[in-house]
Amino acid sequence: MSAFATFRSLAFMVVIASGLITAAWDGARSVPWVHDRDRGDVVWIDTGPR
Repeated sequence: MSAFATFRSLAFMVVIASGLITAAWDGARSVPWVHDRDRGDVVWIDTGPR
């Protein structure tokens, strides 16, 4: 295998891996329960200084 073929294969793997990571990130961001902050089952207590 030549150096060019090795580099081409590596570049192709990087493109595929980047696409998969992007798809997973986009899928994880669109999960409804990630953005559900107003259900009322969590009570936030402000413990900061007044």
